Amino acid sequence: MRPDRRKFIQRSLYAGLGGVSAFSALGNLKLLQAATSVTNSYSFGDYKALICVFLYGGNDGFNMVVPVSNGLGTARTDYQNIRSVLALPTAGLHTLTAPTGNNFGSPGDGSIYGLHAGMPELATVFNAGHAAVIANVGTLIGPVSKDQFMNGNPALPPQLFSHSDQSAYWQSSPPSNSPISGWGGRICDLLASANPAGIPNLSSLNGEDIFIRGQNVNGYIMDSDSASTFQVPYDQYGAGTGMQAAFNALKAQGSQSNVLERTYAGTMNHSIATAGIINTALAAARPVGPASAGHSAGDPFNSIFKSYFPGATGSDIDTQLQTIAELIWAANNNVPGYTGLKRQVFFVTTGGYDTHSNELAQHAGANGDLGLLPLLSKSLSGFYNALNSVGLASKATAFTASDFGRSLSANSGGTDHGWASHHLVVGGAVNGNKFYGDSLTGNGLAQMPSLLPSDSNPNDGGYGQMIPTTSIDQYTATLAKWFGLSDGDIDLILPNLGPNFSHRDLGFLS
Repeated sequence: MRPDRRKFIQRSLYAGLGGVSAFSALGNLKLLQAATSVTNSYSFGDYKALICVFLYGGNDGFNMVVPVSNGLGTARTDYQNIRSVLALPTAGLHTLTAPTGNNFGSPGDGSIYGLHAGMPELATVFNAGHAAVIANVGTLIGPVSKDQFMNGNPALPPQLFSHSDQSAYWQSSPPSNSPISGWGGRICDLLASANPAGIPNLSSLNGEDIFIRGQNVNGYIMDSDSASTFQVPYDQYGAGTGMQAAFNALKAQGSQSNVLERTYAGTMNHSIATAGIINTALAAARPVGPASAGHSAGDPFNSIFKSYFPGATGSDIDTQLQTIAELIWAANNNVPGYTGLKRQVFFVTTGGYDTHSNELAQHAGANGDLGLLPLLSKSLSGFYNALNSVGLASKATAFTASDFGRSLSANSGGTDHGWASHHLVVGGAVNGNKFYGDSLTGNGLAQMPSLLPSDSNPNDGGYGQMIPTTSIDQYTATLAKWFGLSDGDIDLILPNLGPNFSHRDLGFLS
């Protein structure tokens, strides 16, 4: 059977680049992750992992974290009025038992909130103290009031409400409007000395984007359930064609006269070695014992963590998070060739969140489809529970991010592009069962936005597009501090933070 040419070229490119960033590779031929000039002297006696779960399309956080009752506020009434056909009934919402009133960690507006009806698993993790809501987060250069925004006074991120621009800004938080590296990559630039050479400390499990692009360290790109390997399909064309011999000569280390060929050979050999390390680590978490029907030893269906994940699709967030849980387990269980790791950053992605129409069905699922929010809930809670089952939950923090939020106002069964949104942080180190966000009063209350109509809403920049009250710099800085970066180095990776935001640590990690 003739192989799929397009798929073969794509897989060959990923494998041939050794899983590093294609953008960086084609730009300067720094193809090896190990080829770094970073000399920072970080060293750690413990292991920690950060997992960015990026929801492409712009998640509607206002139908994910929903007012259940007014309490001492008016959020439930305001929500029902502004959301009209999209307003979720209180029946079925999963109440979050966060502090109320003026207590630390309350939503701050007096109302009581819950998660979407399709998210019971994550509500359970939240109420057990292992997840938190980060309120009204978005891209900001500095704080912006409604008056400033409406009158064009402040500096703003580029191309607000644009998918490509805002997803790049979320992942990079650059000091200018031209992102060239992501903050995941910049963190790993600084922490490179804490890890052994040859094992990726920055990995994406579903393609390349700016988050995994550093100045020196670039993200390893792998499949959702394994590292890509390269095989020459010479047997497809019959023996004696010489393809295997030609390929072996091309990748023979140090034997080529052309610099491009030598670089290719080095990269290919590095890729083969790295894929072997990763797949060996994954195999250790996938027992050789009796397999379910049709699944062999080393198959991800045999994973020690498989029962914690829904298995919805072959490449979505459940598969990616299961694979990461396996790699974290391997890094903490002396798997040969995968030892000595102290810090790892992972990038998980999924799509479908651009809900201009039919949002209720897309969120909840219909006709056998699991739905966006049930899959997110099952996957994030499964990740926490899987690691907790082997005593590793406190070593990993997963957090959501997205292009932007959605408009507060409804649009024929859907929502338009917005700005700020609510996000979720999950892990054993999370100071959970609480809401967090920037509060100008410094009283420890989250700053949930008003849900009033645009004309009377102090947080609405127009058309229901909510102005952030918490910046991604503050969100990122809190994660980076837990990860072990000094305040000075946090300022290096987030140049906007120090000059523009007095509240550096939101407090959701310990």
